[in-house]
Amino acid sequence: MRKLFELTLCIMLILALTGCKQAVTTGSVAVTTALTTAVITNAAATDTSNSAGESPRTYLLTGDDSMTYMPTVTLYANGSARLSQPPISSTGLFGLGHYEVDGDKLTVTYDEGASAEFTVSGDTLILTETNVGFTKIGAVYQYQSRADYLSALNRIDGEELTLEAVRDLAQNASSLTYSDFEKYVHYDIDPDCHVYDVEGKYTLSVIYGSDSSTSITIENNDSGERFPLNLNGSTGLVFDEYLGLITVPKYTAMKWLDYYLDETLPWDDSMDLTIPEFPDVTFTWTSEKITANDVELLWGMPVWNVYLTDLTNDGKPEICATVSIGSGISDTRVIVYDYVNSKEYQLADRMEYDYYLTFEDGKVLVTQCEYRMGKPLVTSELRLVNGEIEGF
Repeated sequence: MRKLFELTLCIMLILALTGCKQAVTTGSVAVTTALTTAVITNAAATDTSNSAGESPRTYLLTGDDSMTYMPTVTLYANGSARLSQPPISSTGLFGLGHYEVDGDKLTVTYDEGASAEFTVSGDTLILTETNVGFTKIGAVYQYQSRADYLSALNRIDGEELTLEAVRDLAQNASSLTYSDFEKYVHYDIDPDCHVYDVEGKYTLSVIYGSDSSTSITIENNDSGERFPLNLNGSTGLVFDEYLGLITVPKYTAMKWLDYYLDETLPWDDSMDLTIPEFPDVTFTWTSEKITANDVELLWGMPVWNVYLTDLTNDGKPEICATVSIGSGISDTRVIVYDYVNSKEYQLADRMEYDYYLTFEDGKVLVTQCEYRMGKPLVTSELRLVNGEIEGF
């Protein structure tokens, strides 16, 4: 909880810094009406010092306690929006929503159903209706320019942080620390929270947590889309794809077989599988192991089920299995085998918890349950995070 509080407080402060690029008129809903000059400027404009052209535009709560009520409203050039939550909220921060303008009314909506309506008056938003918690009808939000915000912060001089430098740093995502960014120009929000401008297009934040972890997030100033740089390479997270430089091939997850706790498990049979991604390989399942062209990949007592899904972002599937290990004192665990790199990952807590895989809505899920195949406790999508199966 303390870590969430620290992250929320720091990100609240970062929000006011993330505008640094001239917005572009796209013909979207934000181009006309009362926010035409306050939110999005003409694409032909080139004076990035003009605060009316900043993206994002951040509005700060004024006259009320930002520790108790929604502290910021952020609007992006592409029509995205972000409502925040105060540190006392267990909800944390919202993701991206959308905004529309009709006359002097600004409406922010989220696909999940959250919404808020504001009256627009110049550089001021007044909250008139919402179903979002920790808000106050009549609350006033005042636009604060990037220049005004920066004037109150301590600037640390150094090298300019370029996008190419960020890409190089991203290659060592799991080992990145605070010190990797110290040589670059940044602003100190507090000793444990630094913010960096990246070529006027992105804003990068580095937050050092009370648990000695480092959170590194980069945000697109025009769209609000964020990427956790310290998790680059984890399942579904490829920085170059976020930048639009590459397209990662998509693999459709599938079930090979499932006999988990099934009395009909064919103990003495074998099953073969060939897939287009490995055309010269025949995978074989028996109750005690999985092989590829007769070479053992993993074993169990038994191998209960097997699914295929891409966890390493290469368009080729990993072999994902639920197995039991041991006789007498045994446990049930998850094994993932990366055939391309001949690497095995395990999720196991022997004599503490058991784990098993299921398949639902096209996704491979992992469930933690009480030891010795007891009551299910929690379920999430199977992922690799910084070289390990994501636990609970």
